[in-house]
Amino acid sequence: MKKILLYMKKHADFIILDMVALIIGYIVVVQFRYLARPVHHGELFFDYGVVLSAVYFFTLIISKNLSGVIKRSFFKECQTLLAQVLISWAFFTVALYGVKSAQNFSRSVYAAAFIICYICLLIERSALKCFIRFSRFHSALCPKLIVVCDSNHSQEVIKRVLKGSFENDYEIIGVAMNNEGVTDYIDHFDSLIGLDKLEEFIADKKIDEAYIEVADAGVETHVINLLLKHNIIAHRSLRESTMNYVEQEIDEISGHYVITIRDTQVSFVTRAERLETKLFRKLTKKD
Repeated sequence: MKKILLYMKKHADFIILDMVALIIGYIVVVQFRYLARPVHHGELFFDYGVVLSAVYFFTLIISKNLSGVIKRSFFKECQTLLAQVLISWAFFTVALYGVKSAQNFSRSVYAAAFIICYICLLIERSALKCFIRFSRFHSALCPKLIVVCDSNHSQEVIKRVLKGSFENDYEIIGVAMNNEGVTDYIDHFDSLIGLDKLEEFIADKKIDEAYIEVADAGVETHVINLLLKHNIIAHRSLRESTMNYVEQEIDEISGHYVITIRDTQVSFVTRAERLETKLFRKLTKKD
């Protein structure tokens, strides 16, 4: 139940707009079908419309159809959304027969609503994804990330990070390294600091999250505690880490296996691909 609630909070924007698009599509179909004959207009909308909305919401949550939604191509989104709508309509049909109302429901509305609602949902998701991708590069909605790594592996780490979703999901502000003098320059980054200056840097730059990949467990623990002290979400890489915890929920962010640490109790929660805005990051944050 906890994971379902977290999933709903993470994808609240898509869930809400999906429901709006579904309702709009359904209303459009009903209005056109019964424009000249409004006898069953109210019954269709309030009874069957509510049932359809409830069924779609239930299947959307249970199927976790929104996992990975940001990174899907348009063609993949068409396929995934079609499967979601098909499943929803199948459950909707079962629900209609279950309440013994299927014979009263217009077959033309049933078929047309499937097509129109699918189109509305596809347009809505595509538009929202475009807005999210645009806002990440052109507004303050993009979370600020700092990379913490070993200096002797910094080039390799940064190269992998830039290939992964961190490049798209975050604004990478700088790189913090132990023994910063070993590497004086890293491609694409001007802000290179030592771990001794990390606290000052994150306070000055208002860092939101951090990606950590260091081999020394002691250094890793120190960095994590420092980040949590400043209420910064830490994503700990599993590539080099030697830290062991009793409870671990492993997440994958575009090939980067991480454990996301959210509070001073070092508890772990599964994190989706993105946290859209500061508002949604606050919603997913544990009290």
